[in-house]
Amino acid sequence: MEKQIFNSCPLCGSPETTFYSYCTDFAVSKEQFMLLRCISCGLVFTDNAPDEQHMTSYDRLKHRLKLGDDPEGLTDRLFFRVRKNMLPRKARIVEKCAYRSEGSLMNYGAKTGWFSSYMEKKGWKVTSVENYHEERLFSLEMFHHRMIDVSEVENLKPESFDVVTLWHVFEHSANPHKLLDTFHSLLRPGGILLIACPNIRSADALHYGPYWAAYNVPRHRWHFDAMSLTKLASRHSFTLMHHEILPFDSFYISILSERQMHHKLAFLKGMVFGFRSWIQSTIHRGRGSSIVYVFRKKNLPRYDQTKKEEED
Repeated sequence: MEKQIFNSCPLCGSPETTFYSYCTDFAVSKEQFMLLRCISCGLVFTDNAPDEQHMTSYDRLKHRLKLGDDPEGLTDRLFFRVRKNMLPRKARIVEKCAYRSEGSLMNYGAKTGWFSSYMEKKGWKVTSVENYHEERLFSLEMFHHRMIDVSEVENLKPESFDVVTLWHVFEHSANPHKLLDTFHSLLRPGGILLIACPNIRSADALHYGPYWAAYNVPRHRWHFDAMSLTKLASRHSFTLMHHEILPFDSFYISILSERQMHHKLAFLKGMVFGFRSWIQSTIHRGRGSSIVYVFRKKNLPRYDQTKKEEED
């Protein structure tokens, strides 16, 4: 199997990395993966993760919750209800930070299309991108919403979107640099890029250590905190405007983490610590289990553009 091997930090290029933790793929393979931390920029990343071609064998979690609306078990029902109730909150974040109630939006990694469909009903022109055929088919049958494959993104017109959203998708990307360059090209001047991902500095991450469910190795290649993600986005001409927490993630992640530790009363214990984690995040956003980062596209200053043209 081909693996993604790094001889230096994939964010800043520094050759100095150090051991961070060992984590187990509790969901699928039960394999153990090592996490490394860059001494220079602080990025934590999964070492020797499978390449894109081989990741599918780790990615295909076959459960009804993902593709349907009839979840099984208390935790799945909780997740399904929260997902539905979070749609208006996500829409408010987009509209507040984009300063508009309609426009052109790309939902990258749209999964089964719940958010895309919701934004379409609110009047947005939505382009959804999803890698897996099953999810695209579900969206078409459930919402009559057609998605495009990742390979079709290169055919989209530059500067054609006001907003690009990634809800728990960016940490899966095999090439985040290329992805950020693509988004910068597709966004109109002043457009916003919204990235939601787990926070490695959250209260629940520090509490559960290698059992923290949001490590989710090897599917999650990158494990960001606010500083490392902001540094990465800045390298691709995005500036951080705003960030806020996703309040229910601390509960769901804590419940899954308790289950991975095989604790009795995992649901109850997870709810209790999830509440503690949520309280801490209301005092300090940097402790949120998951954080929504809102970046604005920066345009090169005029003198930089002139200099670049002269160099070309």
